Amino acid sequence: MTMRSVGVGVVLALALGGAAGCGGRQKQALAERQSFDCKERHVGYTATNHLGGEEVGVQMDCATKGPQIVRWRVLRDGTRFEDARAMTPGEFDDVWKQIAGSGWEYLGDCTNGTLEDSDPIFVFDVRDDQNAKVFKCQSRTMPYPYNTLVDPLDLAAHRGREQLGDTEPAEMKALDREGKVR
Repeated sequence: MTMRSVGVGVVLALALGGAAGCGGRQKQALAERQSFDCKERHVGYTATNHLGGEEVGVQMDCATKGPQIVRWRVLRDGTRFEDARAMTPGEFDDVWKQIAGSGWEYLGDCTNGTLEDSDPIFVFDVRDDQNAKVFKCQSRTMPYPYNTLVDPLDLAAHRGREQLGDTEPAEMKALDREGKVR
């Protein structure tokens, strides 16, 4: 075996090892280079009088900045928390398939059981290049098929993320400072 063939073997081994080490980054790069047709798709909901705050919401769209998802939360005192993140075209399409499976084009306003004025009101805005629909649903728990809009959006928006803002009410913090809660 010559010194030249040993050198070529080492270079080949390093190149293959380096390519294998970049597997995760390579997959991400390929995912981000996927062809993508936005088709003006947009889906979102805003809930008022929600347990999470005066207003909470999630919006997924691709027309403004490419595939992205935004979530927000407004506390009763008006403090607003918001974050957004980009989505890969594949992730966007996966969530959209679930939204499309809800039959959103045929949904209208709904109520679920006996309601009180304090029950949350969800307002949905869904559209693509073929249809557009805005409707609301007042309910303590989201009935089927309206939950098939909320659940995939919530899962996508919260994936790998912290809660928005401080989740402990000020009253509980005050009790904790006084030593009444441990």
